Amino acid sequence: MKKLLIMIILICVFSLNTTYAYPHIYSDIGGDSSEPAVSLLSNYGIISGYPDNTFKPDKPVTRAEMAKIVTIAAGYYEYSKNMTSIYDDMEGHWAESYVELANVLNIVKGTSSNTYDPDNFIKFEEATTMIVRLLGYTDESLGGNWPSNYYEKAEELNLFKNISNRTGYASRRDISIMLYNALNCNLVKVKENNSIYNTGKKLLSLIGSMTTKEIKLDALKTNDNFDYTNYLFNKWDVYCNLDGDTVYMNNPRFNEFSGNVTSILPNRVIFVTDASGNVRAFQLPNIPIIFNGAVGNFETLENSKIKVVYEDDSYNGNVIGVISSGVTDVVLIDYDKLYSPGDKTLAGKYLPINSSSQINYSKFHIYGDVSSLDEIKENDLVYFYETEESSFKKSALTIEVVRKKAEGIVTNFEIKDNTSYYTVNNEVYKTASNFIFTENASIKDNVSLILDKNNNIVKLFILNYGKMPSTYGIVLDSNNGVNSLATVKILDQYGILKTYYLAENTSVVTKARSNYNVQYITNLKKNDIVKFDPVTKGNLKVISLKTTNTISNYYNEDTQLIANGSKVTSNTFIVYEFSGKYQLLKPNQLDKYLIGKSTVSHNGNIEALYLSKGRKENYFVEPSIPEVDKNFDGTVYGLISGFTKIDENKYKVSFFNNSNVFYISSKSETGNNFSSYINTYTKSVVEKNNIISIEKVTPETDKIKITAIYSNQFQIDGITYIEYSSNVKIYVCTLNSLGNISSVKLGSKSDIQPGITAQLYDIFGIFDGIIDVVLIFN
Repeated sequence: MKKLLIMIILICVFSLNTTYAYPHIYSDIGGDSSEPAVSLLSNYGIISGYPDNTFKPDKPVTRAEMAKIVTIAAGYYEYSKNMTSIYDDMEGHWAESYVELANVLNIVKGTSSNTYDPDNFIKFEEATTMIVRLLGYTDESLGGNWPSNYYEKAEELNLFKNISNRTGYASRRDISIMLYNALNCNLVKVKENNSIYNTGKKLLSLIGSMTTKEIKLDALKTNDNFDYTNYLFNKWDVYCNLDGDTVYMNNPRFNEFSGNVTSILPNRVIFVTDASGNVRAFQLPNIPIIFNGAVGNFETLENSKIKVVYEDDSYNGNVIGVISSGVTDVVLIDYDKLYSPGDKTLAGKYLPINSSSQINYSKFHIYGDVSSLDEIKENDLVYFYETEESSFKKSALTIEVVRKKAEGIVTNFEIKDNTSYYTVNNEVYKTASNFIFTENASIKDNVSLILDKNNNIVKLFILNYGKMPSTYGIVLDSNNGVNSLATVKILDQYGILKTYYLAENTSVVTKARSNYNVQYITNLKKNDIVKFDPVTKGNLKVISLKTTNTISNYYNEDTQLIANGSKVTSNTFIVYEFSGKYQLLKPNQLDKYLIGKSTVSHNGNIEALYLSKGRKENYFVEPSIPEVDKNFDGTVYGLISGFTKIDENKYKVSFFNNSNVFYISSKSETGNNFSSYINTYTKSVVEKNNIISIEKVTPETDKIKITAIYSNQFQIDGITYIEYSSNVKIYVCTLNSLGNISSVKLGSKSDIQPGITAQLYDIFGIFDGIIDVVLIFN
């Protein structure tokens, strides 16, 4: 058999919550008697935990698992893939090669000449026997009766240290502790006469070695797939693999004090409070300070997590070094910030790169709710721990990914001191300081809350609106949106005809992504009956598609009953379509035979009725122009999408960014030249919904590229800086193949990215040079 080297690739989670950190940290062994053993053996790859980051120390070990453990501990991490077992019940078993190799090494034996019983739990005496055999002892060399002969040798070798129960089945804790105790035992060989001689080598030598040394600052430059950051300035027992690469450290010799910096004084004195509330003062002379994995400075210690390594009286200058960490940024991941293979950045943050221009995973640490960059999803919250090095050249980076949500019905809502408080599932959540506004939720809304580590709301999504729809309507037209919201044209029960933008989280819209495009797909179709809550401005949020029954039946005008048993009432919304024209009807306008579809209440009354046949001929009325609010007076700034001729004297004017309906006289100068105002940003003076004048607003710039964006300034052309207002309006305009605007949506400052094409307007503030409106062109 050929011994092959164990290669352990180690990613150490940077943590300052304990006196010293283990590279493998399982959630269920903190403070357990097996913790040192589990940590060391895990980093040598001899044992492993479960995908949920638990070790399950009380779980019994199977005979197959034990064979694998002792085989790897013997230095045989890889083995012949074609090895077949002498035991009949091992054929095709996942541990077949491990069992056979352990059998060849005389470490395991079957339960009979032709069976091994791999899936049976291993008894404590069997596990003890295998570990003693791993050290080189044999049945013949020990003599006596089994299992007492192996127990006696194990006692002599001190293998049972820290093990209380030695009966029954061996647990994962028992195996780990015994094997850990065995690592410092000498290997022996058995001569032909069954006498034993000591080889002078430890069991540890089969997988690596251990030395004791102080970890100094230059260890940060070591590139052996181990991160020394959290071990700096102390003296440790350092465990290496057979290649000499570090895999694990424990047993620090110098004092360490960990906690949060609660005060920092100009004379380089800091106060640190640990998790138990103990406070220590430290005088920091000219000593090395590490911040987030690289050399930092004294000022970075403020409000950071810290570990102080010191000897004796720290205040008199015996501090050796300081290791600190602190959050430098928190980013909620949008779709366009997701990591793609080959990227050297994440959400605009540079990742550490090695000499081969690849991500240096020994200096990049990711922990929390994911374990790799590829696992990060949209709406994950990422806490960045960046070094103080230049932004494009980071030697180390730690990120913590938090994926916390709360979903439920809003039962209470309050605003105090500009902070919103939502009660969901009897828990009160407040908006965080970095809260990203989407829309206000109301009581009875079903919401999903994106939470930070402190359970504060970072972003809120409304899954379903609690407000009940109030108005019936018939769909005349609907359109999906690409990078813009879907739209629907509805004639409602009051005769108002209007086109609405559908909010992306309504029940009738599905959001889908295709490459770099976002599609908003509505399931509404022509002549669908809906119930909705009309809005005068903004997107339509409360709308539901009603289930309908097909009607092809006789109607009795006297009883108002249809032959299928349902009844028309005075409150029934009735709409009739003929040759693409729609008309609202009253019950007395219905003919004797009806064809169409209806929505029926639980008591059999028809709430809404669409007809393609069934109107009395003598009641035909041409569709009227829907009445609109005629009380609007003022100035409207916006992008005109079109003019519709109503009659010989009037046009209806539509705006992309304003859902109100306005009119203009076809006899006016503007009405005669309306085409020149389409696709331009305009100022309209309105009296009682009639536009009396329109003028184009002159932009501060033509269409230009934004080269950089700052907290209150844009940079254009790489040279000029222009200030923008804190409440600047952003409109994202989608252009068609002819270069005309096909749709407009309200955007935010996050839509302004370097390289986009935009047009800037100074509208308010009496031409103060501050940009109030930005049009972005896609």
